[in-house]
Amino acid sequence: MTATLRYRGDKNNLIELAKNLDAFKKVPEKYTESTEIGGTLSLISRLLIIYLIYREVKYYQDAGLVYQFEPDIDKEKVQMHVDITVAMPCNSLSGVDLMDETQQDVFAYGALRRQGVWWHLTPHERTEFERVQHENHFLREEYHSVADLLFKYIIQSPEVDETATEEDEKPLSEEQYDACRLHGTLGINKVAGVLHLVGGTQPVVDLLGEHLMIGFRHVAANFTHRINRLSFGQYARRIVQPLEGDETFVSEEGTIVQYFLNIVPTEIHKTFTTISTYQYSVTENVRVLDSDRNSYGSPGIYFKYDWSALKIIVRTDRDNMLQFIIRLSSIISGIVVLSGILNAFLLTLRRNIIKILAPQLLQKTSSLPNGESSLMKPAQKSGQLVLTNDLLSAANNMSVIDQQQHAVITTLHNPLVL
Repeated sequence: MTATLRYRGDKNNLIELAKNLDAFKKVPEKYTESTEIGGTLSLISRLLIIYLIYREVKYYQDAGLVYQFEPDIDKEKVQMHVDITVAMPCNSLSGVDLMDETQQDVFAYGALRRQGVWWHLTPHERTEFERVQHENHFLREEYHSVADLLFKYIIQSPEVDETATEEDEKPLSEEQYDACRLHGTLGINKVAGVLHLVGGTQPVVDLLGEHLMIGFRHVAANFTHRINRLSFGQYARRIVQPLEGDETFVSEEGTIVQYFLNIVPTEIHKTFTTISTYQYSVTENVRVLDSDRNSYGSPGIYFKYDWSALKIIVRTDRDNMLQFIIRLSSIISGIVVLSGILNAFLLTLRRNIIKILAPQLLQKTSSLPNGESSLMKPAQKSGQLVLTNDLLSAANNMSVIDQQQHAVITTLHNPLVL
């Protein structure tokens, strides 16, 4: 059996008890005074509170940025997003692989997908590519003047592209395409390496007697290429990728196109999340092979990259959310208190001015023809009792009336006094 306690008293008393527990009691309305000065100050203070809150929110959102540099100790693999179109058929590309200082197998990093495409773009594709090209070239030239705006956009924007945006693959047909698109994601180590695309030869297997012979046949090679995407790590819009939108035309078949990339890890701290991405600077070199000038090598496209030992941390220079809320609360309470002080000061000033300049007006308004004080004359306004003077005078007059009423009642109950 379980025993329960039940309150058998009047429940209305519980409600009254709960009401009396209010720690912030208000002055009853019959003891308050409504004036034009108080109403005007109330309106002005509310408008000022709204304006200051709006300015604080804008300041909180548009806070400045702080850049910090720390050693990069993260050794995890990094995603390398690639989307390159080379102006020759896919079967002419004899080698597309990646190697770094770890000397791992070339297949340990993943593989890029090959897709036969046409080199010449449609008018719509050409317009879109040129738009990206011009935008990226402008950001590369004006980076130091617009870097803060770009990072603020990333911090304030909720949209983050986690992976590369790729077009749907076109179904291959018997028709021979004149270009090859290489796209995909590779997992690379944080050591120096090179991604190279070589061509001009094609392996050939031949049977010579009873022996298999593997040779190479020379094919036409054209290393003119278009870079649609080359980025590292988590993809975020407005991070400048210098090679995106780059288009290089190569006239000589025996040409080496080299890109030297210096990759810098970058952390962008948003309000609740962190974006781990990478920026890089690039230097280009195009060299035509010529044995007469002692210029040797293997024709192709080479992306040689290395990593910075420091990483950049970008965050906003502002207080945390709790401090921001406390500051807003202090603004609201401060304006309310100041408006109350100003209201009391103006009322006292008005009363003193009237007392000095027009004492008869003050005497006239403070008394009634029947000798009763105007403090005891209630004015009905919107069904509410509004008194015409301050709380102290009203309380004193009410106590005098209570004493008079008590004396009259005492006299009526004591006939011996008569």
